Amino acid sequence: MDFFETIRGRRSCREFLDRPVSAKDIETCLEAARLAPSGTNAQPWRFLVARRPGIRAALAEAGHGHSGLKQAPAIVALLGDRGLYRKRLRRAKELADIGALRPETLAALESRYLEKEKNAAGSRDAGLEDRAIQANCMLAGEHFVLAAAALELGCCWVGAFEADKVAEILKLNPKYNFPVALLALGYPADGSQPPRPRYSISDIAWKDEAGRPWEAGTA
Repeated sequence: MDFFETIRGRRSCREFLDRPVSAKDIETCLEAARLAPSGTNAQPWRFLVARRPGIRAALAEAGHGHSGLKQAPAIVALLGDRGLYRKRLRRAKELADIGALRPETLAALESRYLEKEKNAAGSRDAGLEDRAIQANCMLAGEHFVLAAAALELGCCWVGAFEADKVAEILKLNPKYNFPVALLALGYPADGSQPPRPRYSISDIAWKDEAGRPWEAGTA
């Protein structure tokens, strides 16, 4: 499927057929997610694939009874990984080793990280760190969702859930992992969903300064 055709055809699916998703298709979506970009190549994400009925039912309850979560034959929990994020300087050095990061850029990053560690000893800004992890995870999550659409699978990104309950159900170690989103995955019950209305480019994009609309088709 053409990339832009995939984007235009993707819909949030909330009704699924009672048909399992093959491990091969799930792995294809995971491979797309694995290739997502991240700051200093930290890759601070984990994907937990839940297919057991009991776990899916518990996740749906933690997701406030979301219809997609209740029906989907697979629920993929997108998780932030603090342990992987804290290895980002090591990842940056790997980039420098293969020539993907200039030595002076690495030196600047290393200096900044060391200064941050020194100033934040014993008082790490966990909230700021988690927001950075979430931003990276969302890139990987969208890769997963678009890969699902290209395979003609339905997927719904669910962000409203009780995080503590999800962590308990999935037996997460809160020192390292926290839930970012739940992805309901399966075969759509109705493949002819109408397109959703979207703002025009001039409504969402500005040119050179705030409030000056981008005019489509002009230089």
